[in-house]
Amino acid sequence: MRTAPPIPVLPLVRNPGRDWLGIHRVFRQRPKIALGQSWLAAPEPRFRPGFVRLGLTGMNLAVLAVLEDRDVFNPVTRFNVPAFPHGDTFEIFLKPDGQDAYWEFHITPGNTLLQLRYPEPLRTMIPQIEWESPGDPLQQLKVTRWRVASQVRTHGKGWEVFVEIPLERLFEAGAPWSGSVLRASFARYDHTRGRLRPVLSSTSNHPVPDFHRQDEWTALELAFTPR
Repeated sequence: MRTAPPIPVLPLVRNPGRDWLGIHRVFRQRPKIALGQSWLAAPEPRFRPGFVRLGLTGMNLAVLAVLEDRDVFNPVTRFNVPAFPHGDTFEIFLKPDGQDAYWEFHITPGNTLLQLRYPEPLRTMIPQIEWESPGDPLQQLKVTRWRVASQVRTHGKGWEVFVEIPLERLFEAGAPWSGSVLRASFARYDHTRGRLRPVLSSTSNHPVPDFHRQDEWTALELAFTPR
């Protein structure tokens, strides 16, 4: 198991919906967690780098992702519609230590969200999911009653994502405290128009490109008081 340093409390960002300079200033001292392709001996030629910085804003997990991209796009605009087969997508996987249920969040360059809650590991649920049914096989997993606070911007070098996720929604047995452990992984589908297959990458040391392998996620200790 890889263990990251404790996450210190970060100061709240004023007007986070607009203030990208402020967001970057707050995260400037946080370590970069690089996205890579650990299942390959060397990255694909079309692999573009990216990194994630983490922190806490109050009782929220705050995630800043900076992603290089030569062709930023995703045509999906409806909430809770799977967008990763259609264009660029940033993915977040979170699981409180000792809890069966875990969460998956997708964000596109257009700030379209997909929110999923798995009551148990996906490998044990696969037989229960009706993948070939005419309906939506993920409908039973979708979270609709609340949404994470996210914002996205694109620029000449790629795109960036800032997300605040309420930890009290994730920890179902009770509110987290300083010292609580959250297992986390961050991944990416980097599509290019005209190519059928996206370039996948992850912050986890996966031996195969399966983002749901929880044993390889990073363990994060939550620190709600300065250390």
